[in-house]
Amino acid sequence: MLNPLQTCCFAGYRPEKVKGWDLPNGFPPEEVANSIQEAIIRAYKSGYLFFISGMSRGFDLWAAEQVIKLKKIYPIKLFCAIPFDEQNLYWSDNLKKQYNDIILKSDYVYSIAKQYTPNCFYARNKFMVDGSSRLICWFDGTEGGTSFTLRCAKRKGLEIDNLYEQQMRIY
Repeated sequence: MLNPLQTCCFAGYRPEKVKGWDLPNGFPPEEVANSIQEAIIRAYKSGYLFFISGMSRGFDLWAAEQVIKLKKIYPIKLFCAIPFDEQNLYWSDNLKKQYNDIILKSDYVYSIAKQYTPNCFYARNKFMVDGSSRLICWFDGTEGGTSFTLRCAKRKGLEIDNLYEQQMRIY
């Protein structure tokens, strides 16, 4: 299995939760993509080789895409932790394609549950935190899965790289 001391996970919002993120093409705003890429490089330079994406729309998929891009330069691996099979069943065709392309280019795929359950997303988030020692996130204080994951990560003592806080320092 993955070594938690070399494993970093991601947590962030779906596009509709952040103003300016709900773009019709499914791509992240350029400054978000750049922030994610820089965070992955920082993590790699600190000894992280494995990156876990929860594969939800928005930040998770964007982070996974950045890992795939950086795999061409750095010896890193992408681990997709899917909350349940057919997670993307009701997504748009563009998002399904994006999701499937990421799955095909990933190094590992693990599904938490065969079908949706009320706690499968929380189980997926806990799985990611339990297998990691670093979290790259975009957290602005909004409650939900990202805040749950961040709380778990803090309790477990993970190193936190909150890109939202870094972005706010720029403005």
